[in-house]
Amino acid sequence: MDTHITTLDQFDTEYTADSVEWCPNPGYTSLLVCGTYQLNSHIPDSSGPQKKGRVYLFQVSEKKLHLLQTIECAAVLDQKWNEKSDVPTLTVALESGFISIYTIDNDKEPLLVWKEDVQVATNGLALSIDLLASRTLVSDSLGKISLLDNGTVTENWKAHDFEAWITVFDKWDETRVWSGGDDTKLKVWDLRCLPSAALTSRKHSMGVCSFHSNPYKEHVMASGSYDEHVFIWDTRQMKSPITDTHIGGGVWRLKWSPHNGDFLLAAGMHNGFSVLDCKVYSQNQPIIAQYTEHKSLAYGSDWSHGEELGLIASCSFYDHLLHLWKLSI
Repeated sequence: MDTHITTLDQFDTEYTADSVEWCPNPGYTSLLVCGTYQLNSHIPDSSGPQKKGRVYLFQVSEKKLHLLQTIECAAVLDQKWNEKSDVPTLTVALESGFISIYTIDNDKEPLLVWKEDVQVATNGLALSIDLLASRTLVSDSLGKISLLDNGTVTENWKAHDFEAWITVFDKWDETRVWSGGDDTKLKVWDLRCLPSAALTSRKHSMGVCSFHSNPYKEHVMASGSYDEHVFIWDTRQMKSPITDTHIGGGVWRLKWSPHNGDFLLAAGMHNGFSVLDCKVYSQNQPIIAQYTEHKSLAYGSDWSHGEELGLIASCSFYDHLLHLWKLSI
């Protein structure tokens, strides 16, 4: 499997790294961000251990990572670019319970400019983000989901008994939202009928921590869990997933390949990063490649949205490394 992979570059993030997102906006696809989360156990404080983070902005050219900017902030849990905005806009989920919103200023070179902070969780951590046009979804450590429109919270509801690790929009149905929690439950929500869940599934046996709605193929949703399984669902019938693939590590993030949605990139925590061939659905999807160059927990990963297919960035936690690699597909 590894013969398909070439490591191109790496960067030491200093703090533990947990989030990578390539910019999808036309004209900016050479940009990517990496987010970090650092626990400062040696700083005494009555409210508990201090946490801090950074957002790194890179430009990739000639298959190398070029650092453009470093932003000091609270610890970063997740990041998302808004692919529908005219100017690239980045939203960052922070352990402080806030989200920070940045836009790209391209006066001389592309740089992130702070726009605003919005509090979404009181006494909790903002854990995940998803964006759909002017709307933002945020899940938090209190088990709640917040829906924002143009930066204003319009809905906030209790979704899970413990941490709500992940929430996403259904790319094909703007009224439908998915969430996963440490209570092992996968839930589907109709935004017109809150706060009751439209569906609850317990097919995963441990905490549900990743989703990605396939933006190229209708009715296709991928889910991942600490139980080390990747499920692919037909959203028209949710009794059971249509495929079940064991990847050998907790599935922290899932990303469909850009341009076609034929491949699924999975961050497998203790077992590196796996790429599943999903051109045809079967009981178990073939794992066509596995990237194991990271020596610590595999957390953040994403595909480049540029013209070069198979260009991937990934990051790992305790060894605080960002890798750039190429997969031949």
